[in-house]
Amino acid sequence: MPILTADQLKKVGYSIFEAMGVPAEEASIVSGSLVSSNLAGHDSHGVIRIPQYVTLIKKGDIVPGANMEIVRETPSSAVLNGNWGFGQALAKKAMGIAIEKAKSKSVATVTMSQSNHIARLGEYPAIAVGNDMIGIIMVNNHGAAQYMPPWGGIARRLSPNPMAVGVPTGKYDPVILDITTATVAEGKVRVKLNRGEQLPEGWIIDSEGNPTTDPKKTLWTATRCDTAFRRDSRTQRLWIRIHH
Repeated sequence: MPILTADQLKKVGYSIFEAMGVPAEEASIVSGSLVSSNLAGHDSHGVIRIPQYVTLIKKGDIVPGANMEIVRETPSSAVLNGNWGFGQALAKKAMGIAIEKAKSKSVATVTMSQSNHIARLGEYPAIAVGNDMIGIIMVNNHGAAQYMPPWGGIARRLSPNPMAVGVPTGKYDPVILDITTATVAEGKVRVKLNRGEQLPEGWIIDSEGNPTTDPKKTLWTATRCDTAFRRDSRTQRLWIRIHH
């Protein structure tokens, strides 16, 4: 197995995206974001996503160089349209807008639609933390990525709806919470599948609702909802709050 440095991996990602017609700045942002996820220990949101992004570009689901539009705004809020551009580039811009508004109004809320996959959510509250602010980000996946069953169910109906929070702590390391409302992030199943490894028990269920450790069954089964695993509705309620 070849071993690459982080810089080499960024260059590989950059070259692939550039060959797909992605503008230089955007290619650098996306490749850098993916490698930073690998370095943070989250291979599920790292360069494993490059083939996925290439496929999405070919299908027209990611529009390289798409311009983000401000649909409407107030001094402390904004509604954005990402026009299906790269999520990493759009999410950084959106967080930047929120930070600038919060500097003058103490708090700001920014929403965005028509954005593609933004990868590791914890990356974006960290930008707010770098400006000595609390940052919160939530994603509802536009109703797509339906990997989870509702509490007590077995069929795919719900997106994992992840969220992340960043809190500065002065001279100490910041607190970054990055979670999904499923038992496990879908990308971690991808990693196990690519490595030819079995899953830990409790991650997924099969089409009959039975636990399985075979990652190949993710092709037709649902990522297990934490509420189904624990037999309560706490995470289901969190999902609802994020979705709405």
